Amino acid sequence: MDARALRFAATLLTGIVCPACAPIPAPLYVADAGPGRIVYSTCAINKNVPDGIEIELQGLRAQVMLVQAHSRGYVEVRLDVPQGMTVQLDDDLVKVDLRDGRPPLEARYPNISLVDTPNVNSFSGSPALARYMLPARTPLIGGRMVIGNQAWDKHYWMAGRVDTDGAREVSITLPEMTINGTPARFPELHFHRELFVILAPFNC
Repeated sequence: MDARALRFAATLLTGIVCPACAPIPAPLYVADAGPGRIVYSTCAINKNVPDGIEIELQGLRAQVMLVQAHSRGYVEVRLDVPQGMTVQLDDDLVKVDLRDGRPPLEARYPNISLVDTPNVNSFSGSPALARYMLPARTPLIGGRMVIGNQAWDKHYWMAGRVDTDGAREVSITLPEMTINGTPARFPELHFHRELFVILAPFNC
């Protein structure tokens, strides 16, 4: 039995003996960590469940997720823009290459969201949320957010819907942008599909 199979079996067994957990098998897209660092789920009890990848370019950080399991498929990006920086997207399209000879797909950002969960909020059409949605090419002004003793760079969220049709290997190219007026682009990101058992509390 290889390492992945052993990890799968051990996680499933933990779920059986944990009455407050719901073991959920799910195929997830795991980023190749070369250009950045893997970000792991904060909801899952087993901490080896990947959420996406964090990459950095000229002081601008981005967290990128490719999600296909248990939801309508989407690419999600969160930009963390520090104080003194202005970022503007040149386009609203993410190129998604299934790496199997088919033409690349396109995932389009309908807007830029000032609140999280853009895979839901950016597509809701709710009047209550409309004031938190910006046109995709709006200049994104950096800042420092502080609540109590916690501080972070200002967040902006984007999501574009896409169906990878179960492709085993996927490459993602984010739109070009300018950072303080200078052209910039994140590197191409590579993901592979892998089966995980997610242990999640019933109230998560």
